[in-house]
Amino acid sequence: MEFMHPKINSRWVTKPYVFVMGSHALQRSWLFEKFSITQRIKMDHSFRLELLSEEIEEIDEHEVNELGLATNQTIVRRVKLFADEKEFVVAKSIIPEQTKKLGFSELENLGNRPLGDLIFTSKQFIKKKVMFAKFLYKGRNFWGRSTIFNVNDYPMSINEVFLID
Repeated sequence: MEFMHPKINSRWVTKPYVFVMGSHALQRSWLFEKFSITQRIKMDHSFRLELLSEEIEEIDEHEVNELGLATNQTIVRRVKLFADEKEFVVAKSIIPEQTKKLGFSELENLGNRPLGDLIFTSKQFIKKKVMFAKFLYKGRNFWGRSTIFNVNDYPMSINEVFLID
């Protein structure tokens, strides 16, 4: 299965800049969603998650620094979320091995379960920071966000690109 990864094509910005950099209300409603994206999709659509990969990858310097990691090699989980069988979100989660083993053991066996099912049902996940950027995916520009979490004092992040024009 060939998968094209979204490429960042702006700088990371805070919430106020999302308004300035050209976004519309529907995009912002998803970018600023405080609760589970999965649950929000399920409210109005059929939902499906496709696990693309979960393996050790090299992450970029920005991600290493944001997570405070000593190495750029870590476990990366990539998924697509579908709403009514339409590709809706492309997500990349960085879950270091220490976070899986010592932060929250249920992270080790996610399989096809949405990560949001754990995040929003456990008090172990503390949201530290959310940043926003534009991404190029399949020749089109989309907004995305990166959320950094502490999981019992161990880091992880989720990057979600919302495929909303």
